[in-house]
Amino acid sequence: MVYDNIDQVSLPQLIAASNWQAQYRLITDWGRLIIPKPELQQEQYLIQGCETPAWLAHEVINDRYRFTFDSHSRVMNGLVAVILSLVDSKTPAELLQLDIAAILLAAGLAKHLTPSRNNGLQKIIARIYALAAIEKTLE
Repeated sequence: MVYDNIDQVSLPQLIAASNWQAQYRLITDWGRLIIPKPELQQEQYLIQGCETPAWLAHEVINDRYRFTFDSHSRVMNGLVAVILSLVDSKTPAELLQLDIAAILLAAGLAKHLTPSRNNGLQKIIARIYALAAIEKTLE
């Protein structure tokens, strides 16, 4: 699998941005970090319920989750880059302790996103937790 370098993504930087326009610029800049992955664009990785097609895959390496994502939307890519910065390389226990939706809410993103983008993010978050639960029960 191909993993994106999202080291530049910083939730504290996003929260500290002076206004929504500054946050939006960061999100779209971070969206460029998610490179196109045609090999990921398969039905098994497709996230159902997203307005724009989005794909999420994972694998467990040394008991740590690695996630890879792709979509046709730079904004969605940027938003998911923020999520991936929170969840990538976490153990199953660490991942299941995170409340990703609450973290994003505290960052103030929900009030600026369209209902369809919020819905898509919720679907992606649910998929991350589902993948973690599935892996955990298979261990």
